[in-house]
Amino acid sequence: MEKLELLSRIGKLSSILHSDDLAKYNLANESIIEMKRVLDELSETYITTYC
Repeated sequence: MEKLELLSRIGKLSSILHSDDLAKYNLANESIIEMKRVLDELSETYITTYC
């Protein structure tokens, strides 16, 4: 995955998870936990690859 694509995915997922409007999406708690896991994974990939 290229750097800009990775940063874009991190940014989009982060903006959803940190949004005040997250409750309006009516997501199951398991879905939110999975989204956080993926964000952590993408962030770790970025750190290990580009830092």
